[in-house]
Amino acid sequence: MQDKKDFYHYILKNKLAIILIISLLTAVGYRLSMTIPQGVLPNIFFPRIEVSIDNGHAPISQMLYSVTKPSEEALKTVQDVQKIVSSTSVGTTDINIYFNWSIDPYLAYQLVQARMADIKNSISKDAKITIRQATPSMYPVSIYTISSDNISRAKLTEKLYYELKPVMLGIDGVFDIQMKAPAWSEYKLVLDSKKVAEYKLNIDDIITQLKAQNSIDFLGLINSKHTQYILSLNQKRENANELLDLNINLGNQKSIKLSDIALMLEKQNPIKQFSASSRYKNSVVFDLLRQPDANAVSVQKAFNKKIEELNKKLSHDGIHIEKYYDGTDFIKEAVGSVIDAIALGSIIAVLIVFFFLRKFTLSLAALVIIPVTFFITMIGMKLIGIDFNIFSLGGMVAALGGLIDQMLIVIENIERHYENGETKENAIIKGAKEILPIMVVATTLSVLIFIPLLLVSGIVGEFFKQLATVLVITYLVSQVIAIFLTPIIAYLALPKTINKHEDFMQKYIDKYINFLRKSFKHSWISLPIILVSLATSAYLYLHIPSTFLPEWDEGNIVVDLVLPTDITLEQSQEEFDQIGEIISTVKDVDGWSMRIGTGLGRLSVPINNGDFLVTLKANHKRSSFEVIDELRSKIEVQIPNIVELGLSQVLEDRLGDIMGAEAPIAVMLYGSNPDELTHEGYKLQKKLKTIKDVEEVNVLTSYASPSINIRAKSIALSRYGIDEVMIKTQIRSLYYGEVVLSIANGEKLTNLRVIMSRPNIDPIEYLKTTLKIYSPTLNEQIPLKELADISYQHKVAEVTHYNLSPVCVLGVRFRGNDMSTVVKNIQTSLSNAGLPDNITTDISGFYKEQQKSFKEMSLVILFAITIIFIGLLLNFSSLRIALSILMALILTTTGVLGALYLSGKPLDIMAFMGILIVLSIVINNNVLIFDFYKINLQNRNDEIEQQLDSLALRAKPILMTMVSNALALLPIALAIGTGTQIIQDLAIAIMGGLLFAIVINLYIVPLFFYFIRVR
Repeated sequence: MQDKKDFYHYILKNKLAIILIISLLTAVGYRLSMTIPQGVLPNIFFPRIEVSIDNGHAPISQMLYSVTKPSEEALKTVQDVQKIVSSTSVGTTDINIYFNWSIDPYLAYQLVQARMADIKNSISKDAKITIRQATPSMYPVSIYTISSDNISRAKLTEKLYYELKPVMLGIDGVFDIQMKAPAWSEYKLVLDSKKVAEYKLNIDDIITQLKAQNSIDFLGLINSKHTQYILSLNQKRENANELLDLNINLGNQKSIKLSDIALMLEKQNPIKQFSASSRYKNSVVFDLLRQPDANAVSVQKAFNKKIEELNKKLSHDGIHIEKYYDGTDFIKEAVGSVIDAIALGSIIAVLIVFFFLRKFTLSLAALVIIPVTFFITMIGMKLIGIDFNIFSLGGMVAALGGLIDQMLIVIENIERHYENGETKENAIIKGAKEILPIMVVATTLSVLIFIPLLLVSGIVGEFFKQLATVLVITYLVSQVIAIFLTPIIAYLALPKTINKHEDFMQKYIDKYINFLRKSFKHSWISLPIILVSLATSAYLYLHIPSTFLPEWDEGNIVVDLVLPTDITLEQSQEEFDQIGEIISTVKDVDGWSMRIGTGLGRLSVPINNGDFLVTLKANHKRSSFEVIDELRSKIEVQIPNIVELGLSQVLEDRLGDIMGAEAPIAVMLYGSNPDELTHEGYKLQKKLKTIKDVEEVNVLTSYASPSINIRAKSIALSRYGIDEVMIKTQIRSLYYGEVVLSIANGEKLTNLRVIMSRPNIDPIEYLKTTLKIYSPTLNEQIPLKELADISYQHKVAEVTHYNLSPVCVLGVRFRGNDMSTVVKNIQTSLSNAGLPDNITTDISGFYKEQQKSFKEMSLVILFAITIIFIGLLLNFSSLRIALSILMALILTTTGVLGALYLSGKPLDIMAFMGILIVLSIVINNNVLIFDFYKINLQNRNDEIEQQLDSLALRAKPILMTMVSNALALLPIALAIGTGTQIIQDLAIAIMGGLLFAIVINLYIVPLFFYFIRVR
């Protein structure tokens, strides 16, 4: 006992030093807060690696057998791979490799890189492989366009790539400038088909001779006159027109100039992607990507400054760089709104404290304690590597009300001793010594509650661990401040002489105690109340709508589109231009950027796929959801041939991409035949669209462009000496051409494509009837129809694999927030759909994550309650006390669920986290109540009076702390400001639980405890 007295005496004796230490820590925390990165979502690495393989316009069957399958089979053998999902379309294969969350993400990335390097030579040599690690930094911080009304897209691309991109990459924190749908200039060497046939030339020989003009080879060293010379054979040209002077061998020592049979043109390369913007004729879209550990807000600020400098120079050439999306706007608004809500909540909490205490000095001290605790907490955040995001700030929000609890409880206990006649110093020492040890126990139990969160896996677990970590750090910092600073605050705040006055709350407490004394005679009534409360919780849990994530309005919209497959890129552009005009007519729209053949989340998609990123005006009056409804209705009415139309917000779309979730609800059809799966998918789409509250149903595994297949006959080689390679080369030179070399202009390389001229007739008709192939055996042109069979495939299904097995995916979006009911209706529809027996179904997407996270969070709450129960038994050594406190905690779920029900909010992962936080707060008051009860056992013999005395002492602190805790969250619960909607359900859940806990702690549990104690 003397040691404790000496400890608190030491604190008072060194109060100035302690104040300076805490002030220094606060200043350090404030300084570090300026360096902590900001983001909406935690910047963590997800155990998913994305491999994108681009192989031009290769047919789906070629991609499937020569690219997808070898890659899948190789990647499946990588260590710790849990699942592989692939999508194969024309010229593209996207493979997502999912690992166990325990794996080192850098190791996973290196393993995938190594495996793809091993098989690179076994897949197409022209394939371009891109490997990306799933992290929020893989998505653009902002989206820009380089635009002009008089300069071509190819020239804009080259300007960006060769001149501007190196400057942009020099900005601190910039990882890459990713061009979307670039267009490049290239030379086209157009061979005259008639002259080639007339001279009986072989196209392969011409291409071989041209390729020889692309080499630079080392031959040796020459030392002459003290100088060393590098000897090389340099055939590379710097002027494309020089190639027209090449002599083409005709045999018999005869030749002609290439210019006699060819024409050189400067054109744009064949493209399968296109990008545009709402304000200029020609635009190339590019994304700003940041380094994983960089502060997005700081990077964006520096980038904006550089763009302003560049635009001043570019304006002379009629070029302008314009920003069409800035993700940091929402980050700054969201983080700023939550911080504002914390500040407003702090003021509300302090006003409530002042209402109860009627002491200005203590209320002012409470107001100071909040920022001090938060700034010291930020030191811990910086050391651990947690950034400012909605979840980490959510931890601060959840801890907000509790920050001043411990200080107030200690000071209130000190004041009680002071009013009982102790000297100021003795009152501080006795009051602190009496209350702080049990507060340490209560805080320890509160912290232990969050340990079971380690059991939660996946993205939910990673996000909530950040929230819980910040909350625990804040609790611990608050406890340290309560131990070291609160006695000093009491010493400074309490008057030298006690000024006894009647507490305005005392008469209400006396009435409460008298009411409770009478209620103890009928303590059995606590049992039916508890049963009704538990039954109410069960009913609400089963009937409240449930979903995965809450809705929020971020002011940006993604419009995903799929057009009919029998369409050219030029036709897609025309359709998208019309849709762009429709979007521009919506009054709340500020502008848009558009991509075809690529997208926000994927590097490459078919030419009939694309998206718009629509930015709303800063002061838009309608919500994003209202604008989405208008856009959907207008586009569907005015563009009736759209196959798929999906509208979502950017963060929702991005979160789905990073999680690998195809849609809020994904219906999976498993089978062995991709064509049959896609066919049944479109049939099922019509049925699912009729379900109530279903907003859109899109077949995500769709059809690609129709194909024309040529199969060489055996007679081609035996009679004419024409093999498959010769047929491929000659037909490809007519319909696509071949890049044979590049022209160097400094470091700028411009490709040269050799292409044959075709007569101005229908290209398919020309292929079927007129096209001839050169025969080296007969030295003449042979009609293709004699050499090969030609067939047509009008519907070519894309192929999606889950762990190497075919699947068709349907993405479902729904109105409102009742995901569980929509899923039940989908399951009913699936059972009545009449699908073939060889097709099985499953439901995935966010729904699957919801089911897993709900199950795991339920276990977390169960384990948390178990941990608390064990801790209570160890501390109180009383089963009755442990059961009573446990009952108080369980009953708070009624308040949580009731608040969600009354506010019309769903049960989502945020609400589940709210339950856990309520348990951590409520445990404090219950531990203190029963600690005072145990102290009273030594002083009184009457069982009722023992309990009433402890309740009389704790009633005011309970009311004060619970009400201040709850109402401090009011700004968040009302969703004041941008971004607070994400944690609104968390705040509502906590408020409901805490307010109902007042009734539980001050009425239900006292009756229950007395009932079981006297039995």
